[in-house]
Amino acid sequence: MGIPFVRLLPFLVFLLIGCAQLGTKKYTKVSVLQGITNSREVEFSIVAESSKELTFELRSQEGDILKPEEIKLVERDTSNYSVHKIIFARDPQREYNLFIYHKGTPIDQRLVGRGQRKSDKLRLAAASGANDYYEKAPQIWDTLASKSPEYLVLVGNVVYTDAASPTTVQVTSPDLIWKRYVEMRFNNPLFFREKLIPIHAVWSDHDYGVKNGNENFSHKKESKDIFEIFFAQDLGAENWTKSPANGGLLNLGDFNLFFLDGRSFRSHHAEGMHLGLDQSAWFYSKLKEEPSPAFIIKGDQFFGGHHSYGSYEGDHALDFSRFIGELKIINTPFVFLTGSPSMSEIMQFPRSLFGIPSFEITTGPIQENPLLINETNPWRVVGASGKNNFIIIDNLAQDDHWFLDVTSFGPGGETQFRRELAVFIKDLQNNLIEIRKKRRSGQRRYRKAPRRKKR
Repeated sequence: MGIPFVRLLPFLVFLLIGCAQLGTKKYTKVSVLQGITNSREVEFSIVAESSKELTFELRSQEGDILKPEEIKLVERDTSNYSVHKIIFARDPQREYNLFIYHKGTPIDQRLVGRGQRKSDKLRLAAASGANDYYEKAPQIWDTLASKSPEYLVLVGNVVYTDAASPTTVQVTSPDLIWKRYVEMRFNNPLFFREKLIPIHAVWSDHDYGVKNGNENFSHKKESKDIFEIFFAQDLGAENWTKSPANGGLLNLGDFNLFFLDGRSFRSHHAEGMHLGLDQSAWFYSKLKEEPSPAFIIKGDQFFGGHHSYGSYEGDHALDFSRFIGELKIINTPFVFLTGSPSMSEIMQFPRSLFGIPSFEITTGPIQENPLLINETNPWRVVGASGKNNFIIIDNLAQDDHWFLDVTSFGPGGETQFRRELAVFIKDLQNNLIEIRKKRRSGQRRYRKAPRRKKR
C-alpha cells in the first residue's frame, strides 16, 4: 500500500529546500575523494554538512576494523559545509570499505580503490576541464570509471571558481572560492561512486581563481590553502614530496609524477619566468635525483607557441628556452602531461631536442563546452578537437624501455585516437632497483595535527 501524498509532502519540501541551498544537483550523501594511495597509507577528503557529527573506519573483507591514524576537520565560518581530512594505515594487498557514521549510525559506505598493483605497471587516467555547470556529458565520468584506472590525474580547470553561473563570471574572494569547491564536490558524480578511484590534482587558471591568472592574483595563498583542503594530498608523508609551489612529486612504483604549478609564480611579463625561481630549482634537482620514468604535469601546455591561448612556450618564450636547455642535460626520461580547453593530442619532438624520444600528451575538456580550434601544430602526431574526452595511459617499465599505450576516449567510450609510444631508458633496471631500495628504507612519520581547525 502506497504512502499518502500528504505524509510525503513535508519530506519533499525539506528535500527541495536542501537542494536549493546546495546548488544545482540533488546528491544527498557525503562527498568522498580518495587521494594519495600508496604501499602504507590512504588519504581521504570528505565534504559534509557542518551539522553532521561524523566518524570513520576502514573495514576489510575479512572483518578487521581500522581507525584513522590522523583526522583534521576544517571549517569555515561563512559556510555550512566542512571538510574532514583523514589518513589510514592499511595493508595494500587487502580490500577495504570506508564506513561513515553520523552519531554512530552508518550513513555512507564506499569501496576503497587499491591504487597501483605492480610497481612496473601503472594504468593512469588523465582529465581536465570539468565545469560542473556544464551538464551535457556527466555520463563520461561513468565511462572513465569503467576503464578501471589505478590512478586519476586531474590536470587543471576542475573547479571553476571564477564562474557565478553557466554564463557569468565573478570576481573571486576566499569565501566564493570555498563555495565553488563545495559545489564542485557535490555536483560531480565522481565523488559519489560506490567504488573510489585514487585522485591527484594540479590546478590551472580557473581553479586558481581568475582567468589567465598569474603571480599578481591577490588571493593566491588562500586559494592554495583551499585547494589542499579539498584534495586529499597534504597529510601523507610517504611517496609525496611537496614543492615550494602548489605541487610536488608523487612516487607511484617505478614512475614519478611531477605536478608543476603554472600560476603562482607566472610572470605577467613575456620576458619573465613561468614557474618561478624556487619551483624551477626544486624541480630540476628532484628530476636529477629520481631517474625513474617521469610525467611532468601542468594545467596548460608546455609547447604552445603555435596557438593563441596559454602555454609555457607561448607566454614566456625566453624562459621556455632555458627550461628546454635544463631538461636536455638531465638524463631522466620524461613525458609531458597537460590539459587544454580545446583538444586532446599527442605531440612528438625530434630526438635532437632532448637527446631521447620525447612527447607531450594533452587531454582536452572532460565536461565542458569543447572549443573547436583549427590550428597548425608542427609537433602533433594525432589529436581530436571540439570533443569531450579523457585519456587512459597504460605504462610499463621493462627491458630498458618505458612503454606507453595512450588512448583518448569520448563520452560513450568511443576511441578518438590511440598510439603506442616507447622511450628508451639507459640502465633502466639498475636505476629502478636502486630507487626501490631507497624508498623501502623510508619510515612513515605521522604528524599529530589538531582535530579541529577553523579557517
